[in-house]
Amino acid sequence: MNGRPCSKVACSQQATATLTYDYADSMAVLGPLSYASEPHSYDLCDRHADRMSVPQGWQVVRHVVMGSDLL
Repeated sequence: MNGRPCSKVACSQQATATLTYDYADSMAVLGPLSYASEPHSYDLCDRHADRMSVPQGWQVVRHVVMGSDLL
């Protein structure tokens, strides 16, 4: 496998997106895969990025790259 694996347990797919949380603002930010792995972020495959959910009252911000099919 080239690249980083999905952070979800038992998932063997390649990561395509990075998820970070801003607890102070009750916000989850999902964007393209970051250049480097960060200890406080989660790398997700397409399936897990599409199915991501957040607690009630939280906001989700999805960043997309123009011309990309991701997210």
